Amino acid sequence: MKMLYRSLVGLQLLFWVGGYVAADEPLYKEEFIFDPQAASHGHVHASSIVECPNGDLRAVWYENGPALPIPPYYNERKDKSDDVRIGGSRKAAGSGAWETPFVMSDTFGVSDNNPAMVVDREGRLWLFHSTMLAAPEWSWGSSLLRYMIATDYQQAGPPKWEKSELLFPRVVGFDNVLDQAAKQLESLSADNKSGFTKARVDAYLGQLRKWTKDAPHLRLGWMPRAHPLVRADGALVVPLSNENFSIPAMAITSDAGATWTFSQPVPEIGLIQPTLVDFGDGTMDAYFRNSDQRRRIKRSTSTDGGVSWSKPELTDRLHPGGGLEVTRLKNGHLLLVYNNKERDPRDKLAVSISTDRGRTWSATRQLEDTPNARFDYPSVIQANDGTVHVSYSYNLQTIKHVQFNEEWVQAGDGK
Repeated sequence: MKMLYRSLVGLQLLFWVGGYVAADEPLYKEEFIFDPQAASHGHVHASSIVECPNGDLRAVWYENGPALPIPPYYNERKDKSDDVRIGGSRKAAGSGAWETPFVMSDTFGVSDNNPAMVVDREGRLWLFHSTMLAAPEWSWGSSLLRYMIATDYQQAGPPKWEKSELLFPRVVGFDNVLDQAAKQLESLSADNKSGFTKARVDAYLGQLRKWTKDAPHLRLGWMPRAHPLVRADGALVVPLSNENFSIPAMAITSDAGATWTFSQPVPEIGLIQPTLVDFGDGTMDAYFRNSDQRRRIKRSTSTDGGVSWSKPELTDRLHPGGGLEVTRLKNGHLLLVYNNKERDPRDKLAVSISTDRGRTWSATRQLEDTPNARFDYPSVIQANDGTVHVSYSYNLQTIKHVQFNEEWVQAGDGK
């Protein structure tokens, strides 16, 4: 009996030393993907993380590359300068460290931004990102949408891209969204506290209506940010927003990008960077970064697989206008990562759990809380082992990677 007891104690110690805990015990680990003091990558932002079929982790972000010998107003080495490229790294399954970062995509002479990755049902790795044609004068609104596909990527270094394409969304219905926005803004302009005047509203909507007749503003400016979603039927749904109008829509393909369809626009302006969850019954929710002065995250619902969307509604989750991402866990719970405060700086980052499809959030735990620091643009996945991985910008100098389980969140520090 004593020998059995000693053996069990030894096994328990072995699991702790190896970094493992029982499934019902809280788990939390953190690390930087690279040390910015050892190797600066300039302005580092907007990561995306995925798990590969073999258990590897891959992360991407945008960063500054070598400055180019062209006029200095293009070389400020920030998020819209022309040397910006997509960087990345890999953490092999079972490894204790991330690889030295490498270049994932770099379009010479222009700014590559907002990468988003996904592994589809056939095991192909997709990378979406924007390429800004006219930064810095016409920055996000000049974006071309690009995507790449690889089947050979489960090894060291960057993937071997087999396909690289441009995607030009053609979304119909912006005029209808602007009609609805006019009614909403007119009511706001009647409120002396809102700061909206009739003249201001008329000028703003008048400009947007002109752009609906202008192909460059309609076809350019489409930006990814959050993970594309593999729908229950295997179709790939890519959440996008047009930065010229601040109106979201989804790009959908069922044949590996050979053809695309586009959803109706989400019926509201002032929304960007949607993040999606699929409930598997034809219902999907989208959560949005938004400019609503009530400072709460907004959510819209689709009952037809992402083709049409309800009028967005406010949730109770705090929102300073920063990036966020949501995912549906294997047990059906939703997990949301976001800046849980009303105004910048984005010096708090939290994770919340919902057990009722996002109607209420029963547990919240802080990932970061350091005054006047900056933590934003989180990317979240649940790995095959059930643990959650989040990557996010850390003071615009590096990408932080954290791993935890739901029990760690449930043992949290408040709502």
